[in-house]
Amino acid sequence: MNSGSVMNAKTENTEKIKFLISELKRLMPMQDKDRSRLDRKLRLEFNYNSNHMEGNTLTYGQTELVLFFDKVAGDAPLSDVEEMKAHDLALIQIEEMAKDDERPLTEQFIKELNEIILVRPYWKEAISPEGISTRKQIEIGKYKSTPNSVRLRSGEIHNYASPEETPTLMGELMEWYRENMNHLNPIHLAALFHYKFVCIHPFDDGNGRVSRLIMNYILFKNNLPPIIIKSKDKEKYLTALQKADVGDLEAIVSYIESQMIWSLELSIKAAKGQSIDEHGDVEKEIEMLRREKLTSSQIYKTPKVAYNLFNFMKGELWEPLEQTLSKFDDFFSEAKTYRYFNGIKVDKTRTIRSGILAFATREEIEKEYNIFEHDIAEDEVSSIQWTRQMLSLKSASKKVDIKIGLKIEFNESSYLLTIGESNSSGKVAHSFNVALIQKDNIYNKLIMTDEVENIIKTISNHVIEQIRLND
Repeated sequence: MNSGSVMNAKTENTEKIKFLISELKRLMPMQDKDRSRLDRKLRLEFNYNSNHMEGNTLTYGQTELVLFFDKVAGDAPLSDVEEMKAHDLALIQIEEMAKDDERPLTEQFIKELNEIILVRPYWKEAISPEGISTRKQIEIGKYKSTPNSVRLRSGEIHNYASPEETPTLMGELMEWYRENMNHLNPIHLAALFHYKFVCIHPFDDGNGRVSRLIMNYILFKNNLPPIIIKSKDKEKYLTALQKADVGDLEAIVSYIESQMIWSLELSIKAAKGQSIDEHGDVEKEIEMLRREKLTSSQIYKTPKVAYNLFNFMKGELWEPLEQTLSKFDDFFSEAKTYRYFNGIKVDKTRTIRSGILAFATREEIEKEYNIFEHDIAEDEVSSIQWTRQMLSLKSASKKVDIKIGLKIEFNESSYLLTIGESNSSGKVAHSFNVALIQKDNIYNKLIMTDEVENIIKTISNHVIEQIRLND
């Protein structure tokens, strides 16, 4: 189906969107207080999700602090803070430009957006057209001068438009936009411009963010709310783009329409003075408050503090990570998880002393602060560790083991979290061969939900890379 037929066709969402737009217009003008809270919500959601999808590590709460209070909480990387502020500036730019009828969308403005969001030139890991890992300098605000390629989940190398053909293709895209901007469905127009831009990938970096900014410029220009592609919905988004790659353009149009329905329904709620908080928003606010208010006080190590940290890390970080790692079990001959207390391997069961306690069950002698069958009120804890050992990679020509460990070292006023490839084997926990994640935090600074997602993604990608390297 060509782009013209898609844009003129009715989809299953067409009538619903038409009704929602009509309802929103009926409720206009919106009261100032309702407009303010809607703008705040959409600004936060767009900046957070568009950047998080590309690897920015700021949590939702940290993003809110940066955008609305100009504060930085926790150990947020300076580069990620700068990136978030720059992206917010670009959002403001497209909103202002959409209001100016004298300023048309141009290639120069698109280049300026790329320069704004990337801030300054830098070096980045890259893949050559032949699939070789390399590094390249990222030039900002300029079309690419070297090829940009990406390794697909299938392992294949996908090459975007070549540097030589990029200026011509971008010129043709802008001409296509000017020909269609005044008489075609604006949501379809925005969706297909976004897709065509991504196919070209004209810049060294920042193409996804710029494409989503321009998509929303087109929507703003047509008095529509912005599209928010949630980072948690990334798989569906990428699937829609992949379907479009093989000719199913309606897939990306339908996906963007579904996100517009969310934005319109949210806007209507705001216009009616109703709550626009979503499920989880209260938790996000509490997380932000915790970051802002509780990380300034000092807490020292006690059995209770250590035990609470252990329980939190076990449930919120290790168990989800172990569950993800277990998905690789089929690639290995054997997989086991080991636990270490103060560097010594812990058996699954402990022998109960003879005598009066010989008849007692484990539950009857369970202590209040029990970590790996050790009562830390009596046995001081200095470190704990889980190690997932994946033994003998089936596809390798030689014996290859991958051991992923998560270690917590308890210090007087802080703890050190390390996750990476572990050398631990047998009864003793040795040092890490490769530390992939390392965080030195005070005791009242815990790992947040978004950080857990990033950690699991980092570790999973490392295991995948190791399996590929040893084929």
